[in-house]
Formats: sequence, C-alpha cells, structure tokens
Amino acid sequence: MEATTSDNKRIKSLCIALMRADTEADVITILDEGGYWNHPAAWRYYGDNENNFSTIGNQQSRPDAAAVEKLINSVDHRLLNECLVRGTDPEGPSAPQSIIEAVATFFEDAKSQSSSLGGRIRNWSDSKRTEVARGITFVATGATAQSGDPSFTIADCGEGQTPEKMPETLLSLARSNKLRIPFVQGKFNMGGTGVLKFCGTHNLQLIVSRRNPEILNGILEHESDPQWSFTIVRREDPEGNRRSSVYTYLAPVDCDKKPRVGGVLRFSAATMPIFPNGRNPYGRESKHGTLIKLYEYRATGLKTNILRKDGMLSRIDLLLPDVALPIRFHECRPGYKGHAGSFETTLTGLGVRLDDDKAENLEIEFPTSCPMSISGQQMTATIYAFKKAKADTYRKTEGIIFAVNGQTHGYLTIDFFRRKAVGLSYLADSILVIVDCTNLSGRAREDLFMNSRDRLSFAPLRYEIEDALEDLLKHHDGLRELRERRRSEEIESSLKDSKPLADILETIFKHSPTLSELFLIGKRVQNPFKSLKAKADEKPFKGKRFPTYFKFRGKDYGENLERDCHINMRCRITFETDAANDYFSRKVEPGLFSLFALVGDTRLTVDDYALNLQNGSATLNLRLPAATEVGASLSLVAELNDPSRLEAFENSFTIHVKEVAQTTSGTTRSKSKTPTNKTGEDREIPAGIQLPNRIRVAEPEWDKHEPPFDQSTALRIKHAGTANGDADSNGGKDIYDFFVNIDNVHLKRYLKYELKSGQHEHVVQTRFEVGLMLIGLALIHRAAQQRNGRSTDNAEEGEIADVERQADEVTKALAPFLLPMIHALGALETEEVSVAHASGEAT
Repeated sequence: MEATTSDNKRIKSLCIALMRADTEADVITILDEGGYWNHPAAWRYYGDNENNFSTIGNQQSRPDAAAVEKLINSVDHRLLNECLVRGTDPEGPSAPQSIIEAVATFFEDAKSQSSSLGGRIRNWSDSKRTEVARGITFVATGATAQSGDPSFTIADCGEGQTPEKMPETLLSLARSNKLRIPFVQGKFNMGGTGVLKFCGTHNLQLIVSRRNPEILNGILEHESDPQWSFTIVRREDPEGNRRSSVYTYLAPVDCDKKPRVGGVLRFSAATMPIFPNGRNPYGRESKHGTLIKLYEYRATGLKTNILRKDGMLSRIDLLLPDVALPIRFHECRPGYKGHAGSFETTLTGLGVRLDDDKAENLEIEFPTSCPMSISGQQMTATIYAFKKAKADTYRKTEGIIFAVNGQTHGYLTIDFFRRKAVGLSYLADSILVIVDCTNLSGRAREDLFMNSRDRLSFAPLRYEIEDALEDLLKHHDGLRELRERRRSEEIESSLKDSKPLADILETIFKHSPTLSELFLIGKRVQNPFKSLKAKADEKPFKGKRFPTYFKFRGKDYGENLERDCHINMRCRITFETDAANDYFSRKVEPGLFSLFALVGDTRLTVDDYALNLQNGSATLNLRLPAATEVGASLSLVAELNDPSRLEAFENSFTIHVKEVAQTTSGTTRSKSKTPTNKTGEDREIPAGIQLPNRIRVAEPEWDKHEPPFDQSTALRIKHAGTANGDADSNGGKDIYDFFVNIDNVHLKRYLKYELKSGQHEHVVQTRFEVGLMLIGLALIHRAAQQRNGRSTDNAEEGEIADVERQADEVTKALAPFLLPMIHALGALETEEVSVAHASGEAT
C-alpha cells in the first residue's frame, strides 16, 4: 500500500505542478524530469488517428472563436451533469428537448420552470447569475500583454470523465458523443481542438477530469472510474516518412506493453483545486468536473486585462450573444493592478448586456425586430442602433452576426452598411444586427456556415440572405431617420458654406466635357433636414407587448388590398400595428408572422420575404416567386399570431404583376445601359452622383469624428443615400458628403513656407479642397466601374472597392504633393514642354 500511496502522491503532485505552470518551458521541464517528454511510446495519437493534423488544423481561424468552443463544451457538461445526477437518460423522452428547457429544469424553481420567462438568464438576478457562474470559470494567468502570451484555464463542475473513457470523449475526434442529445450545442466533438494551434510553439494543452461520483453511484466499469485523470496534448513535427505534424497526448499507463496506445495518468483525491478563488487561480476545490489549460495562448490583440473592453471578455461576450449559462471570468495575473472587485466578473452574453444597459447605450425605439424567410428558411434579425461612441464597447468590426443557439457562427463586417445597396455609411459605426439562425434546417446550416462555426461559407444561401438584409436595412424607416439625424448633426451648419465650392465644381465640369460625361453630375441637393425638425415635436412611440390590431395602412381590418408590382422589383406592403418594436425578436412570447399564397383552397408557404417593424409601421418586402409571369395575379394572406391570441390577425391582398420597370433614364432596372460597347473594366460607367456637399473640419472638431481626424487626414467621404430617397430604382443619383481637413499639416506647411509671390491664401486653400474633391470623385467613378464590371454574386467579402476607406488612404498619400503639383503644372509653358519632348526627357 505504501508504494501505491507514494505513486498516487507523486502523480497528483505532477498534475498540480502542470496546473500551476504558465509557460511551455516549465511544462516541458516538468515532463522531462518525470521521464515522459522524450518517451515516444508514452504519447498516444489524438483520436487514435496518426493523420489527425488535417482535421485538427482545419478548425477556427481566430483564437477567440476557438476558445468559445471550450466554453460551449463546459455549458454542455454542466447541463449533462444535472441531467445524469437526476437519473434521466439525456437521449430519452424524459430529457429536456431544448437548451432553454434544460436551464429552466435544472437551475430554476418549479414556479420559474412553468413560466414563459423560464430558462433565460436575462431574467435572473445578479446574485443568481454569479452563483451559477461559479460552476464555469475562465481564468487568465502567466504573462501580461507586455511580456508575452497569457495562459487561459477553463474549468467546470460538469459530469466529468473517467480515465478509461477519456480517449473516447475528451480526446476523441469526430465521434458523435452528443449528437442525439437535444439540449446541448456541441454535437460533433471536433470544435474543441481548434484551440491547439494557438497554444504556444508546441501547442500544449492540459486536460484534468473526474467523473461525478453521484453519477457513478458505486457502479464501476473499471476500478479507476472514481479517480481523477489528466494528460498533456502536444504537437509533434513531421519526421521520417510522415509528411505532416501529428497531435498526441500523454498516455504512459501500460505503454511499454502497448506503445502509443497507453492510458492516461490517474490518481485518487476527494477534491482538486480546479476553480479560482479571487485572484488565486487554483484556490477552490471541486469533487468533480473538467479543467482545460491553454498554455501561452496566442490571443493576438487580446492579451490585455481580460476584463477590459479590448480583452477576451468582450470578444467572448459577442461570440456568445445569448449564452445558456453565465460564466465567471477571473484576471489572476499579478501584473495588473486595481481594487479587489476589478479582477472578476460574470459573462452573460451580449444580448443580456444590451438589455441591462439599453437606456444608456441604445437609441430610443431600438432594438427593432424583423422576421425573415429566405428560401423557406426562417430567421429573425434584431437591429441595435447605438448612441454615438457606444458601439465599440460591444463590438469591433462586426456589423451583422449570425447566431445559432446563442453562439455566433459567422459575421459580416461593418463595411456591409457602407455598401451602396444599403446606404448607411453615417451609421456604420453605430449599428449591430444579430440574425438568429437557430431555426435553420440542418442542410441550410451546413450550407451557410463552415464546419468550424466561426465564418460564413460562400454558398448561394449566403448571398440570398445578404440581398434580403441589404433591402431590409435600406428601407428601415427608423434607420433612415436616424441616418438623417446624424447627418444633420454633422453637416447642416456647413451646408450654407459649401455653395461657393459647389459653384466652382459646376464650372469645372461645365468646361470639361470628359468629366461631365463620366460623372453625370447633377445639381446640389437642397437641405434635406427641414422636415426633420417637425419630427422633434412628435411623441415617442410606445408599443404594446401584444398588439391589439394589425391591418393594412389606411384600410379597415378585413378589407382586401390590391397592389401592382413590376416583375423585376420587390413588392412592399405596409401594415399598421401597435406592437412593440421587439415584438418578433424578444426571447419570451415573441410574435409569429407567416405569409401564404392562396391556390384555390390551399395555402402554400411563401419562402422569400422580410418584415420590417418600426414604431407601429410594419413593412413587408416581398420577392415575387421565380416562376411568376407578367399579367399574373397573386392572392396572398399575411398572418400574425402570438400566445395571447385565440385567433390570428389575417390580412388578404392581391398582387397584379406588371411588366419590367423602367428607370427615369428610360432603361430597365435590371439591365442598365453603358455609354460604350466595351466590356469589363474598360467600359465607362457614369458615376451618377449629385454634386457632393463639402464640410470643412477644423482641428478642434477632429475628435468628433469616428475614427478621429489627425494632422495627416485630408479627405473623408460618406455615402448619404440617393437624391430621390428610395434609390437607384427611381434613377436617383448617389449623394456623398465630403469632409475636408482644413488644418491638414501639408496645407498649413505650404501656406507657411511655400506660398508663392502673388498667390492668395484663400485661393490656395480652395485649390487644395477642389483637388481633394476631384480625387474623391475619381475614386467613386472607379468604384462604379469595378462594381458594374463584375458579377457581385461571385464576389467575395471585401472584393468590391471600399471607396470610403480608399479616399481616406489615397488623399493622405497625395496631400503632401497636391499643391506643389498644381503650382508646377500650372507654371509649365508650351516652349518648356516642347524642349522636354525634343530632348527625350518626356514621352
């Protein structure tokens, strides 16, 4: 017994030493001293697959998304533990049939379970959230941002695994261990390996686990079942005939008899300190559960204090917008200072945070909800509009995130809002859209998301969804009003100052047929903000939780509506209602919108539509079915229902399909003419824009812009919609606002040191501004060529020119040369040019 006790103590000490190690060098030293590091037979192939690198190496592309998979697994472990402790078969009919039902059943009292509010942590008190969060923790130890990469430890008091089951569960690949369990999210047992490539040089990861004794209940399949077990995962470089790396894990038990197929180390202990206690990362004991430690995790850009807005907490908050269980985050690195309460907090997910902080961070009347059906797939988009400078607290470059069961599976960047088809450049830094894709079919989920669950695939469904979102956002009344209000705040006082410069531009274009033909510049738009002042006197809309009416605008309920629609356009139907803006997207008792086509007495579900609800107005954007013919009449029924109603609201309408729509220029919307017979990027595409508004930005106003101006900034441009309000379908010209930095360092330097005799400062400044604006117009024209010269259906994200970013970067580069170039070219004489040609100095 003494030898066994001695071995048990040694192995337990080895486990604790590995838990407390924070560098790969320390781990390797510990394993080398124990005789394990250079003992090949003691290292078993991960998943018992020597070619596992192709699977493990093809997981998440970002360290934050990879870490999220570990937390999702911890949530699953906790739910499974509660189910198994109760003696319920997780795959049986008595088990919860959803994540929400599982949370309500296992973590709430009987009263809460029977309530429609049950199973949602957004309805829990702060103390309840903190209490439950102590069962899943995320801890930072090791290096600070200045000294290296931190180590992260994730621990949970879940069901845990026995030593003999470790190879089949925590150390397996592509086994469907949880595939038939309805209340868990991690189904395919692969995503958890995505963290490995971000762990230091050797990709080291520690796993410690023990099965809950209450689940075992004294029934053992192997004598080691009650023990703790642990292992280290590492990456071995290619050698011999093996062309790729391989991931292995420490399994030295009986490895002399079964090389590369041994068992993991194990030991007996009533408890282990796998949880943090304050700033002590391993100060709280647990009788069971799992600990995962990621050594020297390369969390690029996320190495700072994990609780700060640029740390891991905020990133995971975004990637788990509706997490099923709260998680406690602890910053345990000694390099960071602060008061006792500043080193731990509870993660509840972005959705809960936004609900908690709505009044302080969101614009009035947001969020709004928009049910969508794309190719028959049901989704709900929730639109959040932040107050100025508030959005960065919640997201970085993400503009639209797609979530399944509360986990982000992919996103589109904020550049989506700057697309011409959306026209929300003024709000790009203030919008976040969450698209709930939980109800997608399994096939659609596979088509839309990569297997790594951290990015979108380039499948047809993606582009159909993007097209629907473009239309939805562009015609969202609340966003359009907010855009005009923001634009008014930025430029209204400057509009009167821009007329003289506009007159100069008009003169330039009038005397240049080439420029006039290329740009088709129209007149300046009149001040668009006068009508908005009347809106300031309107009372804020206060919607009802359950609407008392839902009918066509301007008609009595039950009255039929008839509408003409051109075959190449969407049909828009507007309803009046008193439903609250979040009616369709709220988590508790949401409304359900359905659209049916009537074929005789049969109702057929309509597949492609989006409903935009805002302040009592619900606009239906409907794409006509592909087989529709001109002259046809479509009979449809819009149905609205919720748990409060015995009978749904029903509104019947008829669409008469008309011929292809013509634009104001006489061309069809779907096939616009080009001025030449050239193809691709060689053809000339008229930019079709209004004369831009010029807004001067002086140094005291630099910080009012996002991002702030600096001394090198020359020109910023923002797309502000179209002159006719609805856009290109009416032939309206694009509106751009040009922001010119009148305190640009190169302009000021020229005025101070290089002003020539006879030059006037205001003339030089005007040349600088006009020159920048011409460059901006040229970039807009080039973007139009690129956009029309290729099929956007096959364009990858970011391929279409980002003209706003280009204008910023290009004019920064040209600003030092612009005025000297204008002066030098203007001073050239005919004789000088002739001499240069003759001498071969120019061609």
